[in-house]
Amino acid sequence: MRRREQRRKELVEKPIAADSRVVAWIDILGFSRQLQAARTEADFQAAYRKMLFVQEWFNKESANDDPESRAEVNEFLGRSVLALSDGLVVTAGLSGKALRAEAPYDLAMSLMWEIVVAQAACALKGIFLRGGISAGLFHFENDILLSPALVHAYKLESEQAVYPIIVITHETLTELRALPGVEAYSEDSKPDGYFVPLAPEGGNQREPHEKLFFLDYVRCIAEPGMYSFDSVTDRDIWLDKNRPRAERRRIFDESLEKSAVKALQEHGQQIITAYREASTEEVKKKYKWLAEYHNRTLANQSATYDRARIDLAQFKS
Repeated sequence: MRRREQRRKELVEKPIAADSRVVAWIDILGFSRQLQAARTEADFQAAYRKMLFVQEWFNKESANDDPESRAEVNEFLGRSVLALSDGLVVTAGLSGKALRAEAPYDLAMSLMWEIVVAQAACALKGIFLRGGISAGLFHFENDILLSPALVHAYKLESEQAVYPIIVITHETLTELRALPGVEAYSEDSKPDGYFVPLAPEGGNQREPHEKLFFLDYVRCIAEPGMYSFDSVTDRDIWLDKNRPRAERRRIFDESLEKSAVKALQEHGQQIITAYREASTEEVKKKYKWLAEYHNRTLANQSATYDRARIDLAQFKS
């Protein structure tokens, strides 16, 4: 009895320390509905594989092929990935041990990059994500999670995101862009350009403090540098040092661009499929918006990318 009383006293009087973190709440759209409809072993296997795929791209240790190494990297970078129901909590520490690895600005922006890459990879598999990003205090120990930043991120996702995108407020983005370490970058080299303004529904203007931005994951898909050669033939030509350097460079650039276009075409097809399978008109509107965003992104690319544009005529108003 005395031991149990001592244990209870230790739990109640335990000092609670929260550290400063960037916190993202990521919701897997349609996953709850998929679980509710699961009846067979095959249904559960499909749900499991989907969740495993998402967790792997968000660097969850248990979903990695080398969990020990991934855990070491996450600890070194001050990262944590928690699986909760149909979503994930992804965080990056901005204080304490994490500062041994990078400056706070770099820690925050590297997390943003990892999130946008993961979102792009998921979308190419037809797994659309919605989320919110915040910054503030975070405590997780002994299965007790306390974080006003997570509450804010969750509210952003559930009340403000609306579409299959990951949003952040102007206030939080300004805070992240002013973190120590930003001074190491020139104005045009800062790795924080993957945020674009989210126009409010109905065209109404937001007050400055109400402005929202979202991670421009389609621009990530459109980036040729994300891919390898489109074909073995292209690779072999590039490796052939007997060919003129200019020709090799042209083949290299064109091949990676073709790979990017194919990925964008796949993204477009996944949007069309999601639109057709949507159960309500309200959900269909979200995928119509996503198709329009896809096309807006391609408007800033070369004519090569026109092949990846989505025909919006198949989306009813």
